Amino acid sequence: MTISEKEALIEKYEKGASAFDDTLSMEPALLTFRPTADAWTIHEQVVHFMESDVAAFHRYRKAVAEPAGPVVGYDEEKWTPILNYHATSLADSLALIKLLRKVAAQHLRSIVAQDWKGFSYTHSTFGPVSLESWLESYIDHVRFHRDLVDRNIRLFKKG
Repeated sequence: MTISEKEALIEKYEKGASAFDDTLSMEPALLTFRPTADAWTIHEQVVHFMESDVAAFHRYRKAVAEPAGPVVGYDEEKWTPILNYHATSLADSLALIKLLRKVAAQHLRSIVAQDWKGFSYTHSTFGPVSLESWLESYIDHVRFHRDLVDRNIRLFKKG
């Protein structure tokens, strides 16, 4: 991957921090709307996304500092109800997402000229994950959860 390709990915990754900003102005009924019994609410989507970004931040740094080192996954389906995501501040979650992505992007830009092929971690479920694939997956993670937020909005409006 070229430096300019890495820079473009870093830019997309950092911009993803604002993908859920509109949730702060949503009405409480929309934020807590559950379209099906097993679907997450918009509030849960955002808090999960924050939690995932916290884990991702540690994982990418481990890839750089301790290449090929182990990281342990977590069961997000268990975490959501047990940790009562609705008790977590939406504003604080969004602020943390922005801060983590800003700090990560600054660091990634500082190592953009290095060969990233040696930077990886070994996930307990997925196996080896390169820094490049990590970055691409967390760009995609924004799109995935934004699509679910938009689905909830559409279904809420339908009544």
